[in-house]
Amino acid sequence: MTRYLITALISTFSLLAGAEELSRPVLQEYRLEIGGGTALSTYLSPLRYDGTVIGMSGQWSKASQWAPESLVMQFNASANIRDYKNPARTASMIGFDGMFAWGMQWRKRLPCSLQVTAGGSLDLSGGCLYLTRNGNNPVTALASASLDINASLSWRFKIGKLPMVLSDEIRLPSLGCFFAPEYGETYYEIWLGNKKGLAHCGWWGNRFCIDNLLSLKLDFGRTAMEIGYRYDYNSSWANSLSTRLHTHTFVIGIIPHGLGIKRRASINSPLY
Repeated sequence: MTRYLITALISTFSLLAGAEELSRPVLQEYRLEIGGGTALSTYLSPLRYDGTVIGMSGQWSKASQWAPESLVMQFNASANIRDYKNPARTASMIGFDGMFAWGMQWRKRLPCSLQVTAGGSLDLSGGCLYLTRNGNNPVTALASASLDINASLSWRFKIGKLPMVLSDEIRLPSLGCFFAPEYGETYYEIWLGNKKGLAHCGWWGNRFCIDNLLSLKLDFGRTAMEIGYRYDYNSSWANSLSTRLHTHTFVIGIIPHGLGIKRRASINSPLY
């Protein structure tokens, strides 16, 4: 019995030592996103505007030091510029917004070079929509904080000698708070001290949002390339005011230092 116990302990310490020896590189992804979308803000106008969206986003992920085989730490950040027109093309709406999120995800490596992750994150977002022809209430402020549900599925494969990773990543804000003024309330009234009823508890019933990125990563060695499609929907309802942002963008990105697939025996990648 003692011999078996000693053997088990030696095996455990050997595995732990091997895990510590594996490098845990930070996977850096920098993306340019171009597409279109629609915006509805009944605080500004009852009309739905549509137009162009240009954005930049970044993602930094790394195997956790506490449990590198089963936990992944991730940071996400994005910023968008929106240029919309009304249906008659006689008025403009301009938007600026950004988001930052940090989270942890549990991961499981599956057969056939598949990997699945699931976890949570905390995100902070803010921005504004500016209607150029509205004199009394020209701006809608966008501000929120929430706990998100995150999940992803990735598949590593090759075409010829070129390693690739096909992945789908979903972020679903679930519980938090968001800003919304009273119906017809101006920001001048808020500045004078009328601050009641501005913060609202957000959940799927009054603030439904989803961010989904489908992408293909091509590992050229020292550098990798990413192409994909992002669908982002952001909505809120409070004080009889509705805000809805639909966004569809084509994504092209660069991953410095590559994915490290050819060095997979010596690294612990958060991606596969």
